[in-house]
Amino acid sequence: MFASIERTGNIYTANADFSWGEDLDAVIRIVSHHFADFNGNGFYPHPDEESLQDELLTVPTLRELSLAMRQLNARGMAIHKLGLNALSESHRNAVLYAIALTQGFPTSTDQRTQRVAWDVRSRSGAEQSSRFVTFSERTGSADMHTDSSFYPMPEEQFMLYVVAAARCNGGQSLMVDVEDIYDVLQSTDAGRAAYTILRDTPLPFRVPSVYAANDENVEYHLATVFTEPQKTGDGLSIRWRYDSILKGLAIRPDLDSVEVAAALQLMNTIVEAGAPRFNKRLEDDTLLWADNHHTLHGRAIYQDPGRHLIRIRISNTPNAHRIGPSGTSLD
Repeated sequence: MFASIERTGNIYTANADFSWGEDLDAVIRIVSHHFADFNGNGFYPHPDEESLQDELLTVPTLRELSLAMRQLNARGMAIHKLGLNALSESHRNAVLYAIALTQGFPTSTDQRTQRVAWDVRSRSGAEQSSRFVTFSERTGSADMHTDSSFYPMPEEQFMLYVVAAARCNGGQSLMVDVEDIYDVLQSTDAGRAAYTILRDTPLPFRVPSVYAANDENVEYHLATVFTEPQKTGDGLSIRWRYDSILKGLAIRPDLDSVEVAAALQLMNTIVEAGAPRFNKRLEDDTLLWADNHHTLHGRAIYQDPGRHLIRIRISNTPNAHRIGPSGTSLD
């Protein structure tokens, strides 16, 4: 399924080495049959998603792609030349939804639209002016973070598909493995102290405005940055978004302290510049998959407002067993 495989730590880059053939039409036909409303070409968590998942896995190319991705046991993977760039928006997003569903269970991205497929592209300055905007709503860089860090149940996986890469040669995709962050923290006394604080102290992660139930609500979720393995084989997990924590502490100053501030600042320095990282500019028609509990991701600075990606978050747990479709108490 893959050719020219390169590896950066636990993160892989490869070219797709297959042809969809008639299977592409089969995937689109199956998804279209199950959705009467495409929700603005963003789809939604299907109420019978487990049966739909089984049906999609009968399509040979989709089944083999899902298996090949799992067998690498990667924490991140970029697949170039996926073969979807000639499709219409609705058909492309249908195939992306299908790929996501064969990996797990796509969740709705926010509380308002319930969309599964989210457009990552810059909004106008007027739209940003009075809101706590998220990284996907603006040009520039994106600090290292985990998706849904401000929700009770962050999804275990996410996908990004490059519709149009930045034409300014910026916007490189960045990823950092939690084990590399841990190793850097453990190399100094200050780092070890910071790790203990961030492992043991619940901190308030503020929800960006676009994901809140409405503009008037100021929402946050209390959680630790690091969670040590609950069972053998789990590995150290992480949730992180520096700006969300700082805005959360502004709401809850009673949870702030000199020690917490120092730990957060050191952690931010390490994740932004002090730990080894995957750093690649992804071309059009590239799919990036990542483990959202064991890696941070971000992007280098760019200025081209035409840059356009599609993001889908994926839970290992069916939506019916989550706390709401996006890990919130909405339902």
